[in-house]
Parts: sequence; structure tokens; C-alpha cells
Amino acid sequence: MAMAAESVTFALASTVHFAMGFTRAAIPELVIAAVLGAGSSAALTRRAHAWGIAVGTTAFATFGTILGLTIIATGRQDVPDLTYHASILAALVATLVVLKRRDGGAGATRAPARDRRGGGSSRQASMN
Repeated sequence: MAMAAESVTFALASTVHFAMGFTRAAIPELVIAAVLGAGSSAALTRRAHAWGIAVGTTAFATFGTILGLTIIATGRQDVPDLTYHASILAALVATLVVLKRRDGGAGATRAPARDRRGGGSSRQASMN
């Protein structure tokens, strides 16, 4: 759900920037919103590659946010923009940490489970 909320905030930021005529910020924010939205949808499906898609789209958004924050900090230094970008960057990093801690989440490829007898994996035990 965090990814969906982050996507919505990028869409809102893009809308504000489009309304102000600042398309140089609005377009990248809209792209990030769309990518995060797609990643959120993939994660909610819990299909085989959903976790990888969620990590990839969140990493993309994180990189784009760092780039935007750098441009703002070295350019016009608008306080509301700096505040938003710093806040959403913290949220994106937290999302990446949660995704990493889930170690793949539902549907991801995981190492085989250990056999209850303490031997190898359950696959190896079934082959013996």
C-alpha cells in the first residue's frame, strides 16, 4: 500500500506543477507516478515476479527523486519542493527497506526449505 500512496503523491505533485506551468518537473513526476502505480499493481497481484517488479519500480522512483532533489538543491531551492522531495525520498527508502526485509515476499523465488530431518532441502530429501 505504501507504493500506491507514494504513487498518488507523485501524481498530485505533477498536477500542481502542470497547473503552475512547470512541465520540467511535472512530466518526470507523472512518469514516476505511473511506474510506481504499475509496481504497486504488480505487487498486489502476488505473481511470480511481483517482488522484483516492486523493488525495481521503487528503486527507479528513488533514483528519480534523488535526481530531482539534487536539481532543486543546486538550482531554485524552493522550500516546499525540497520538503516534499526529502519526505518522499525517506518514504521510498523505507519502502525499499521493507521490501528487502520481506526477503522476496509472496511469489518470489526463495531458497529451498530445509528438510525436517536436518539434512538438505526438501527437494533433495524427496529425491533420496
